[in-house]
Amino acid sequence: MNWNKILVGLGICLILNCGDLAQLIGGDRKPTFNFQKVDIASIDLSEITLNMLTSVKNPYPVSLPRSDLDLKLSIEDMPFTSSKIDLGKIEANSEKPLPFPIKLKYADLLNLYKKFPSKELLKVKLDGLVGIPIPQEFQLTGKKSLEFPFSEGRDVPSVLPTIDIRNFKIIKPDPAQIASQAGAGLATQATSFLDNLLSGKKPSAGSAAAAGLSGIDLNVDTEFDLGLKNLAASKLNFQDLNYDLSLKGEKFLSGKSADILNNGLESIVKVKTSFPLKSLSSGITDAITKKSSDFKLTGNSGLAVPGISESIKFNYDKAGSFKW
Repeated sequence: MNWNKILVGLGICLILNCGDLAQLIGGDRKPTFNFQKVDIASIDLSEITLNMLTSVKNPYPVSLPRSDLDLKLSIEDMPFTSSKIDLGKIEANSEKPLPFPIKLKYADLLNLYKKFPSKELLKVKLDGLVGIPIPQEFQLTGKKSLEFPFSEGRDVPSVLPTIDIRNFKIIKPDPAQIASQAGAGLATQATSFLDNLLSGKKPSAGSAAAAGLSGIDLNVDTEFDLGLKNLAASKLNFQDLNYDLSLKGEKFLSGKSADILNNGLESIVKVKTSFPLKSLSSGITDAITKKSSDFKLTGNSGLAVPGISESIKFNYDKAGSFKW
């Protein structure tokens, strides 16, 4: 127990009176809770993440112990989930921002999608009650805590996105390009290596370094499409996509593409890039020779959804296998 603070409070009571002290710590001297907004933080291949922005102000010269938020979430007026969230300690004479994420997993949303198969935007409502404790020395009226109810809603898109690699091809440089970039000394070796690599008729060509091409300055062009599809109702328009493609656990290609064909429920990202021939490891050449590989595809893009004013961040991380 903090006897100094209690003695100060008793001293003030003697000078004024306890009613005046209640007035002194009332009004602006009460804790406050502020709900700013709820944003769509991001969408990925498994969930939508909402970000709820709030803050709590503590006017007291002592810290506030744990405060709680009771939150109920409904979608299209149907109860969806409820939770109790610890807002943590609020330091003395401070205002603490309290942003926290709310995750809506597609696995949990599937039944809603089936009930509203053509609904592009779903109404999400947050009903909450924040309980902030009052330090014992300031409980002049016997009230141990203050409660702040709030209710907020927003529209979220009906999404169930998928992504896949299509039309993958590696374009063999023409003899003039090989001669120009490789130089006379390595042109023959480079041509033989590329023939073995891209014909698919011989075993793996091995690494470029093992073939004596570690010093070659030759880029090989590559083209492929990324198919982005929404299996739910919202129309998604993807913007400025960044990608990283690994084959057999090794980084292979990365870059950015703004060449995106959006047609509502499906978008096609046209990717044209290249890789340095000298960078090829034996694992990558084995995948290219067999024209099949395990892959990992990661990246992000902007996402515009009709009916939602702000651009949404779309993150993707997919692993699998593909053939070309």
